Amino acid sequence: MEEEMLSIGRVQRDADQTQEVADEYFKCKHRNLKTCCGKINLMKNYGDKGKIYGKQCYEEVVSAFKTNSSSTADDDDSMMDMFSCEKVKMIKLKHICVHECIGKKTKILKEDGSLNAEEIKQYAREYMFNEEWSKELGERALDKCLTQSYNSVTKMLDEYEIKCNPTSVQFHHCLWKEIEMTCPESKVDLKAKCVRLRERLRKQQAAGM
Repeated sequence: MEEEMLSIGRVQRDADQTQEVADEYFKCKHRNLKTCCGKINLMKNYGDKGKIYGKQCYEEVVSAFKTNSSSTADDDDSMMDMFSCEKVKMIKLKHICVHECIGKKTKILKEDGSLNAEEIKQYAREYMFNEEWSKELGERALDKCLTQSYNSVTKMLDEYEIKCNPTSVQFHHCLWKEIEMTCPESKVDLKAKCVRLRERLRKQQAAGM
């Protein structure tokens, strides 16, 4: 009996440690997309210039997940692999929720999580596309991505009641992709990884993705 209790204790500790690692992985992955257009990453200041709200929103989202689970899935052996399907879904959903939280705090999203177009334009012009060469590029990207249709609700995990609006993440990706695909020739980064990226994006575009 004692050995069984010790074994259960080890499993619980391992599960807790794995969740901590998963949360750290999620925190680490929560970064803005880097661009291969220009010397300065145009997406660096997207949504949270100065990184004022990122940590706050991260902590709020992690706390919400801890208090809104309707199951003990995190304690199940099958959930202990941070790269399992369920863990990946959890990390993705947290990422979406953090983006929505930051967007609402910076007013680039409305309270329902939809895009606040005028605030986004003002923010982008001031903090992202403020160099002369990037202004036209930025306006084209904004015009295209602000008129796109986006999914408004995602709920990936049945054991959680949390629903978050993925619009901000989708818009962020649209903006990044448009910058990469329409970057002025004189500003294109010719590093091998950037060449591979543009080739992949061109193939996706050709396939209608």
